[in-house]
Amino acid sequence: MTRLNVSLFALLFLVSAGRGNAASWSKLTSPAPSSIQLMVQMTDGTILVQSYDGQSWMKLTPDATGSYINGTWSTLASAPTARLYFASQVLPDGRFWLAGGEYSGPGLLANWSNTGEIYDPVANSWSSITSYPNQPGCPHISYVSANLTSGSPEITGIYPYASGLVVGWSVVGMGIPAGATIVSIDSETQITISAAATATRTASQVSFNHTYQLIACLGDDPSMLLQGGNILVGDLINPHTFIYNVGSNSWSQSGTKVYPDQSDEEGWARVAGGTILTYDLFESVATGGSYAETYNPATGLWSSISPSDGTANGTIPQLSSPALGHELGPVLRLQDGRMFVIGATQHTALYNPSTNTWAAGPDIMGSLNGNPSPFGADDAPAAILPNGHVIIAADAGPSGFTSSGNITTGSKIITNIPSTAILQVYWSVIGTGIPNGSYITSVDSPSQVHISANATATISGDPIAWGGIFSPPTQLFDFNPATNAINPVSPANPDSNLPFEPAYPTRMLVLPTGQVLFSDSTAQAWIYTPDGTPNPALRPVVNGVTYNGGGIFTLTGKQLNGQSAGAAYGDDDQMDSNYPIIRMVNAAGNVFYARTTNWSSVGVDGGTTPETVNFTLNPLLPPGNYSLIVGGAGISSFPVAINITAGEVAGL
Repeated sequence: MTRLNVSLFALLFLVSAGRGNAASWSKLTSPAPSSIQLMVQMTDGTILVQSYDGQSWMKLTPDATGSYINGTWSTLASAPTARLYFASQVLPDGRFWLAGGEYSGPGLLANWSNTGEIYDPVANSWSSITSYPNQPGCPHISYVSANLTSGSPEITGIYPYASGLVVGWSVVGMGIPAGATIVSIDSETQITISAAATATRTASQVSFNHTYQLIACLGDDPSMLLQGGNILVGDLINPHTFIYNVGSNSWSQSGTKVYPDQSDEEGWARVAGGTILTYDLFESVATGGSYAETYNPATGLWSSISPSDGTANGTIPQLSSPALGHELGPVLRLQDGRMFVIGATQHTALYNPSTNTWAAGPDIMGSLNGNPSPFGADDAPAAILPNGHVIIAADAGPSGFTSSGNITTGSKIITNIPSTAILQVYWSVIGTGIPNGSYITSVDSPSQVHISANATATISGDPIAWGGIFSPPTQLFDFNPATNAINPVSPANPDSNLPFEPAYPTRMLVLPTGQVLFSDSTAQAWIYTPDGTPNPALRPVVNGVTYNGGGIFTLTGKQLNGQSAGAAYGDDDQMDSNYPIIRMVNAAGNVFYARTTNWSSVGVDGGTTPETVNFTLNPLLPPGNYSLIVGGAGISSFPVAINITAGEVAGL
């Protein structure tokens, strides 16, 4: 048993932990090598980051004092398959698992992939996993990504596959002569067409005059790590759920939802006791009802907790709509045990598991040109702070409206608009005679705007739809569970990109320090340092550390995973961090993160139940005395003193 005791550093920590700190935003000193999409907490304290190109991966390493603000970036091995918006989890052995992708393969076309990989951070390498099972009812597509060679009739590198293509179909694409047709299906990745290509192109979109149905589709479904290390995954089309067995690299069905409601667009969250909660988005929207369910990993069954069928009390406000694309924000567990669901409609909902009761939460109200306006999470991140508050990203999607205006053929000016009071640059503009894809480029006056394309007709009083789903700006909000109030985050993030982008490209990650890493999708990330401190009763507790030999330690304690999953997004990305992260600090203030593995629990309400986690030392850590801190989802233990011997460093 490695001896633990209270050090002077620990006593100073105890004193400083009670002080209030003003919240603040800080830019990372160094931008990332590329744009930032998914951000994942690895078990050695580093942050795994995906680029928006879908294939490049990077790593953020905190500096010698443990600062992520002054951390350093490095590039990692590229993934075998480019993909965006997928299921993902950090495994108890420290590797990173992902599967699916709404957009995947060369060119990142929408094809709802069913493939996946595992990343090994020690070897810096990727390996493919068994693909998600074939599903009935998958989407139809009329295109593939493929390679052309000038002078050759062969089209190679077809992704996702050539199965379903038919000889005689017309083939269209840049570098493909007019009138070309398929003459043979050579393999899953190659076809031959009736004319030689006129250009050499890589990852080019090749389209057909027919559609063919995908045989499998996981896409952008949610996932959840289960006790024992396997992963529960949703279904894009059907009400079934599946378990991926990491050890056997295999899939098996586990559970069918009570209602015929696919998992697409849903977020999942872990409830006290280990069950998993989801809001039945499509069933609720289709019926105007209040539907939700929980999955019990012990039985493999879904159960309704729906006010509309009497299996729960209260009511759930409508959290999405067809106009908002059936999009939904994240679901999070609050520190008081309630579940918080953030809607796209500006509405939120709260579920109390102890009373089996749903209730409307506070609405999200932002500001457009100084006018109070509804904001929503039509795909957006949120994060639980150590002080129990929730930081939420939302945009002006619910503020879209229809009015009218005058347009003139060949002109980009729209006049005689009843009011431009809340209109924003980059809002979409839809109306007769207005080209598809048009958006506002300037708001000129209370009755006039410029748009991005010339009108194709002259109409007086043309009905025009303004804004709607995915409309900027993005604004950040703070939900205080104690007062049941949502207010703008203070101070506001000074990020100059947020006024011009919707919330869906933004991401959050709760760091071991209790800070939140925030990305606006560019290479420049920010860190939010919240005020306040955790409730001491919710902090992880270290009871002992044992050296097992061979460089492996076992830490025993309680509440090691924190009280929530940390940050959440919904179906497109998962960045759960409810697993123990260990750091050691010496007298000089240098911080050394250990690598944790084999945590005994995936729960978020550990209470007094004993828990364990294994760890290995940072290779840079010298022998000596340290203060050890363990944390989960941003909530840290009080530090304990530990002596690391030369033999333990050497792994003897």
